[in-house]
Amino acid sequence: MSNQLSASSIKRLLFVAVAGVAVLGIIPRASAQDANATNQPAANHVSQFLQLPDGFVTKDEDANSGVRSTLVQLTQRAVAKDSYDSFFSSFLSDLATRDKARAQEFKGVDQKHLNEVIGQIQSEWKSKYGQDFAVSDKNLVFDEKFPIVQGQVSDPPVAATNWPISTSAIQAASAGPDAQQQQRNAKELTAGRAVAIIGFPAGDGMPQMNVSFIHQALTGWYVDLPAQRTGEEIYNDLSTQLGNIAAHQDQWPSDVNAGYRMVARDVVGALYGVPSQAGTASAQ
Repeated sequence: MSNQLSASSIKRLLFVAVAGVAVLGIIPRASAQDANATNQPAANHVSQFLQLPDGFVTKDEDANSGVRSTLVQLTQRAVAKDSYDSFFSSFLSDLATRDKARAQEFKGVDQKHLNEVIGQIQSEWKSKYGQDFAVSDKNLVFDEKFPIVQGQVSDPPVAATNWPISTSAIQAASAGPDAQQQQRNAKELTAGRAVAIIGFPAGDGMPQMNVSFIHQALTGWYVDLPAQRTGEEIYNDLSTQLGNIAAHQDQWPSDVNAGYRMVARDVVGALYGVPSQAGTASAQ
């Protein structure tokens, strides 16, 4: 009887052990799925909620290549010496006409100081990545993680109250009607005018951001800023961001394309006046 009980116990123990192994085999797979769900690219979230506001209709305007090219030019000009001379003459080339004219009213650019900061970035960039600061493939830098929606104005009066869209949740919380913006929009957002938005997933200390673009016939796509953004604000924010980039070379990403994205985020944030957020870093 004792031997039978012992054998029975052994069987039960073996059964429990086998069941335990089966459970353990399932748990890692479930955990891996959870981890994959948690680590899905932020682009999924960006793409899901990125859409044109009321007053616009979605339409293929062949914008993808042009929007990415404009962002590349904007990013490279931000880290090019003398690009801010003559009141932002080169850097502001990628802004919508009225935004560029308004920003150029500021006459306090310290080009010498900026050249020193930019020179430091260029030198450290080549040392870290083994190449000059020059994007070789816009589609690798602004890849599928940066979704683009495009279309045109369908209802000008309504569109005038909703453009450009809020760049970040921070701005959306404090945004309100702006008569100056609507007056400008009434002249520019005519029926059929092509527009686009590219979504930046959060990263490099910056929150998720949206960049509004407007199309100019024959010349291409331009970044559209809120009418209240002044040249002095843009200059001060850009100076701060460039200084931060130069001062934190040890925090730059290991991949050069991720490095270009880092600079692009800082430049876009400076243009729109979006502050950095705690809790997001290049490594993420």
